[in-house]
Amino acid sequence: MVFFLIALILAALGVGAYARYNTGVHDIALRNYHFTAIPDWMPIAVVAGVILFLFLLHAIYASARIRMLKRASGRTGSIGSRPMSSISR
Repeated sequence: MVFFLIALILAALGVGAYARYNTGVHDIALRNYHFTAIPDWMPIAVVAGVILFLFLLHAIYASARIRMLKRASGRTGSIGSRPMSSISR
């Protein structure tokens, strides 16, 4: 989750810098839709948001998986608690 926060801050700074130096507008046409006067930074912000959302989903899935693995190992007992056999020579 810390990596997500760092990535979010870096993405916000990057989009902010991009928006600061690219103040123009352009038209976007997607299939039957036509958007006029979209700021240049808007598509960059949408792409960054999608990537960060996917990264957040991965972080949530990984933390849930780690919790499930910890619970599963707690039920079966730990392997290291087995007494070692003594061998005398």
